[in-house]
Amino acid sequence: MKPSYSVLGFVAVAILIGILEWRSGEQAANNELVVTEAQRAFVREQVLQSGAQAMGTASYEQAMATYIDEEILYREGLKLGLEKDDLIVKRRVVQKMRFLLEDMTPIAPPTEAQLQTWLDQNAQRYQTEQTIVFDHHFFSRGKRGDEAIYQAGLARNDLLAGQQIISDPFPLQTGSELLSRERITKEFGVATSDTIFDLPLGEWSQAVQSPLGVHLFKVHQKNAGRTMTLEEAGNQLRSDLIAAQREAVNDAGLAALRATYTIKEAP
Repeated sequence: MKPSYSVLGFVAVAILIGILEWRSGEQAANNELVVTEAQRAFVREQVLQSGAQAMGTASYEQAMATYIDEEILYREGLKLGLEKDDLIVKRRVVQKMRFLLEDMTPIAPPTEAQLQTWLDQNAQRYQTEQTIVFDHHFFSRGKRGDEAIYQAGLARNDLLAGQQIISDPFPLQTGSELLSRERITKEFGVATSDTIFDLPLGEWSQAVQSPLGVHLFKVHQKNAGRTMTLEEAGNQLRSDLIAAQREAVNDAGLAALRATYTIKEAP
């Protein structure tokens, strides 16, 4: 005896209800958002860091509501796959993975022998300040125009002959104190600073052009600098070595991860 259509319909409806109940139960589980005390503490900390002198109930509740809204939007976005092929999200995940690699491979504090080896291998990075004492005459292009370089040449001849000359004011006072290379570079620019430090002692330079005008220099004293000791290099040396060790460890960790992947070209 064949089952009646009403029985078949009842069975079909029962199966459909069962599927819907199963799906709704799964969705309910996925939509459950449990707010922990740690999350509440995080929100409180964010409210305090925002500059509020006293955290009121209203500001905290508003921040908590915003936190929950963002969590809901985040979860719904994941369901829709909005994180896929998103460059910003990808970079953030990559950044967190790099942090995770660093946490998994802590770096031991460098020994004195390691610090000395690093200093010997990178001596050019740890030099004492280069300083210099020099006389300077300035010829402003803004004041003298195209005549500045010609007049500087005439002035140099007078200086070689032991005569006094009149030049233009310049904000940096020279001739009386040791000036650092950093300060000179700031005042004259990199190219002019290099020219000054390359000059021989006790001779007036040829006319030197810069964006400011034309200059004549005579160097009296130069301190070429030297490689620092471990104590002088101090924390910078230690930080640089740890950073180099960290980079090497991270590269090794990434290489190990890469070895677990098979890379193929798409057809």
